[in-house]
Amino acid sequence: MDSPDKTRAIVLKAIKYGDNSLIVKLLTEQNGLQSFMVKGAYNKNAKIRAALFQPLTLLNVVRADSRGELGYLKEAGIEHAYRDIPINIVKNTVVLFVCELLSKTIQEAETDLELFDFVHHALTYLDEMSGHCADFPLRFTLKMTDYLGFSPNINNYQPGFVFDLEESRFRHDNVGCIYYIENQLCTAFYELCRSDFFDKLSFRLTNDERRRLLEAVVTYYKLHVSGFNDMNSISVLKAILQ
Repeated sequence: MDSPDKTRAIVLKAIKYGDNSLIVKLLTEQNGLQSFMVKGAYNKNAKIRAALFQPLTLLNVVRADSRGELGYLKEAGIEHAYRDIPINIVKNTVVLFVCELLSKTIQEAETDLELFDFVHHALTYLDEMSGHCADFPLRFTLKMTDYLGFSPNINNYQPGFVFDLEESRFRHDNVGCIYYIENQLCTAFYELCRSDFFDKLSFRLTNDERRRLLEAVVTYYKLHVSGFNDMNSISVLKAILQ
């Protein structure tokens, strides 16, 4: 970056403030999670327009000097323009799910270059994908656990075992388990966990298996992320990924 105040950023949330301004929450490359006021974003001649802050838009931004917790943006522009996501209803629904997941799990203003690079790469990968992308939400949600520090322990996997979501380990039966992945789904879960996210692999999951695994992984987040509650977008996602 050619300026300490310039950074790549990913839009997580935009809330209208007053008649013509916005408060935006961005995942920035240089400073992690940051919130900014964008004054006059709905004005006809606005320098920084509200339309820039659609969910998970990839931006370049320049921050203005600010003494308060809420910063201001001096400049903002598209860093990478999506080609397919804006016109593809399935990918657009996936983006809303990913945006909600990131908003619920990234809570600190700390620099994490590896996390930022992964999310950025995953979004451009989604945009460029051709064909079926039904496995993307499940694979993304699982891969995010690596960066959040609670990836599933799959070392003791054996066929026929169940996965204890609370203790994050495979075990030979579900005795004493409240939250677990049943043995019929555990082979697929194991293979998903050990695969590289960007490998062009095809997992032969039925729609029902995919939905059940995604529900289980969201439960895993609820058990391991403080304050993580229900995902509002998951019902729409499960309906559209047929």
